[in-house]
Amino acid sequence: MRIILLPFTAALAIACQGQVLLSDSLLQTLSAGELGGQGIPSPQYGVSIHKLVYATTDAFGAATAASGALVLPNAPWCDLPLFAYDHGTVTGRNEVPSRLSYEILVGKYMGSSGFVSVLPDYLGLGDSPGMHPYIHAVTEATATIDMLRAAREYCSVHGIGLNGEVFLAGYSQGGHAAMATHRMIQEQFPDEFNVVASAPCSGPYDCSGVQASVITADESYPAPYYLPYILLAYKDIYPGLPPAMADIFVTPYDTLLPPLFDGTHSSGDIDAVMPDTPNLVVQPALLAAYMSDPDHPFRMALRDNDVYDWAPAAPMRLNYCSGDHHVFYMNSIVARDTMLANGATGVTATDLGPGTEHQSCALPALSDARDWFISLRTPCAVGEAEHGTNGWQVAYDPDGRWTIRSTSRNVGGWWLRDALGRVLEHGTSGSAPTLVVNGAGLPPGKYHLTINEVGGGRTNMPLMRLP
Repeated sequence: MRIILLPFTAALAIACQGQVLLSDSLLQTLSAGELGGQGIPSPQYGVSIHKLVYATTDAFGAATAASGALVLPNAPWCDLPLFAYDHGTVTGRNEVPSRLSYEILVGKYMGSSGFVSVLPDYLGLGDSPGMHPYIHAVTEATATIDMLRAAREYCSVHGIGLNGEVFLAGYSQGGHAAMATHRMIQEQFPDEFNVVASAPCSGPYDCSGVQASVITADESYPAPYYLPYILLAYKDIYPGLPPAMADIFVTPYDTLLPPLFDGTHSSGDIDAVMPDTPNLVVQPALLAAYMSDPDHPFRMALRDNDVYDWAPAAPMRLNYCSGDHHVFYMNSIVARDTMLANGATGVTATDLGPGTEHQSCALPALSDARDWFISLRTPCAVGEAEHGTNGWQVAYDPDGRWTIRSTSRNVGGWWLRDALGRVLEHGTSGSAPTLVVNGAGLPPGKYHLTINEVGGGRTNMPLMRLP
């Protein structure tokens, strides 16, 4: 485990200098066979799962830290694409990827398919302090983008090659986060990240329109906790919303609900104390003001977090299920139609289940996204330049040492890995044209050596340890 202990102010200073990664720790290593035993279909690679803690910013631009899971394929012989997955709504601080929550399966699935997978926990969850700013587009995007940066740093330090391609996906709240991330990258960081494609799935993209009908509808809703969650989150971010709980919620919910959003309670715990009709917990005066005023502060906050009114330059696939009663499928239709009207040409929306509800829609939606991403990525080609000597001469002596020489290249950093991709040794060679790797203590078998060459080249070569 590698840890850098820093106060948030120092973390911000370092982030401004380009360093984002604060700590990393190994959580789990799984072979392809073990992944198959967990239900991952046709795993191509084993994976290692790591927790990253990294510097980012909060809703007000102040320095803070966040955590997430990094899933690495054990495929050291070629450069790989980055994939970011944004998870769905949770209220428990530990119901997140870095705690190996259920949605870590997405990281395992994509990692075993050859994607370096990044799964942020978001602000206010995992190791991040404070309350989670629920459905807040800016911090969803910055938490994802800064974790992509942290993952790049980790890969650079550990000799893991990236090919520069980035794929984005998310489900439910994560669909909203993935769309917000794609938009922020296109508008602010187009030269830093090459988004090949994104697949936001079943997300509340039209917060102020389609999804806002939950607020005014006098009828039951399958996840009533969504409404107090977003009210409590926005109260701390946007001016104009009542600061006192008694001005937001009716008795007894003004004292009953806020403590349940402390990160130790599940959504089931919260729904258990709520009526099935969400707006019954809201003060009638607040609800009436919201309904009558098109510029009410809550309405404006929702509008600020709509994420669909732009034109993606990269292809975007919006998967949804029209039987979804949690996140209404018209979010996807409105997003697609608006983006096409804005000039986008690669945006599609696909109904994957007319009779399928929200939870059951996730598997077909994300499986389709994975297959689509595989069709678009640069294949992991194994050729002379990527899995050969690439001009280096390799000599093996009876004592178990490999000597690698070149007449035209110099060694920068190097990493020796076993057949599962685990780093056994690494170091630097002082820009010398010769590298000696001592494998005397290793069991017979196949190993992989990665050399970062002075000047920017990279060579990956197989090494054999003889009996």
